[in-house]
Amino acid sequence: MKKLYAEWEKQDGTLLCFPHKDSPWKEYLEETRKVYCEIIYQILQVQTCLLISQNRQETKIYLQNYFITRQWDLKLLYNLYLIEMPTNDTWARDFGGITICKNGQNITLNYGFNGWGLKFAANLDNQITSNLKKLKILQNVKTKKLILEGGSIESNGNGILLTNTQCLLEKNRNPAYSQKKLAKILKKDFGLKKILWLHNGFLEGDDTNSHIDTLARFINPNTIAYLECQDKEDRHYKSLLKMKKELKACKDLGGKSFSLIPLPFCTPKYYDNERLPATYANFLFINNRVLLPIYKDNNDQKAIKILQNALPKHKIIPIDCSVLTRQHGSLHCISMQFPYKTLNFQALQKFRYT
Repeated sequence: MKKLYAEWEKQDGTLLCFPHKDSPWKEYLEETRKVYCEIIYQILQVQTCLLISQNRQETKIYLQNYFITRQWDLKLLYNLYLIEMPTNDTWARDFGGITICKNGQNITLNYGFNGWGLKFAANLDNQITSNLKKLKILQNVKTKKLILEGGSIESNGNGILLTNTQCLLEKNRNPAYSQKKLAKILKKDFGLKKILWLHNGFLEGDDTNSHIDTLARFINPNTIAYLECQDKEDRHYKSLLKMKKELKACKDLGGKSFSLIPLPFCTPKYYDNERLPATYANFLFINNRVLLPIYKDNNDQKAIKILQNALPKHKIIPIDCSVLTRQHGSLHCISMQFPYKTLNFQALQKFRYT
């Protein structure tokens, strides 16, 4: 028996990669690092954080100074593990390993990452999961031939996967595979009973060919939160309306429709005359909490209220991720969770912050 975990299930920790001066974040490195620190702080309150860093000592000093400046409890850093490793960028969602459970044992599947269809260099990021295996931080790793990014799939934890053809069938990912062939591989890898394929939905400024984690997300086995645009003059309106109709047509294993919760659409955001893909769908589940990206937008409070009402047992933590959208992603995109009993904490000890 195989199972692809839902994100809200119990976690060991979260993987992040700290922005460095040779990364695409260099023009606004300080702003970006501050956002990362805010996210790290929230993670450390409820679970461990694995932080990949280009320069361990520099990052250690930076984090300590930031915690002191914010008057945060330095003891929280005991839950942080700093691992020095070269990286191209910081999008852990897409190069991080994807964990399944097989016959009661967790296995991290290491899929290929080629910079979202050969758009950007990814030679270093593609090695990160393999490097974590070499360090024995991840003990059970199985490398796969398929190109697959974590942001392109959504699991309800009960055998159903939500994804879209725009990304998975993009010609520079797996050109030899048809939709039927990909479905067969995904069902086998993840122990799936059903795949829900969407064909519509996009965000201007997104480099991923419409990753599902920017558009529609499971928040429990029977409920999907999705991005809705109500402005008929906005260029996203028609595509997102078609996506909504597709979601309404989706059925669970018993033939029942999913509950759908619309998330508001941000007012247009720009940087260097480029529209940015700001989306409230890019939230992250951690243990008993949800980190919600906000964007100094009039709809921020509405998005917080909607998710809090939908997830009354979780604490919704808003974090301003405006700067992250300048590189065409947001909060979920920079993170990858490790389900409970995935990490080897004995091997991790030598990387502990303290």
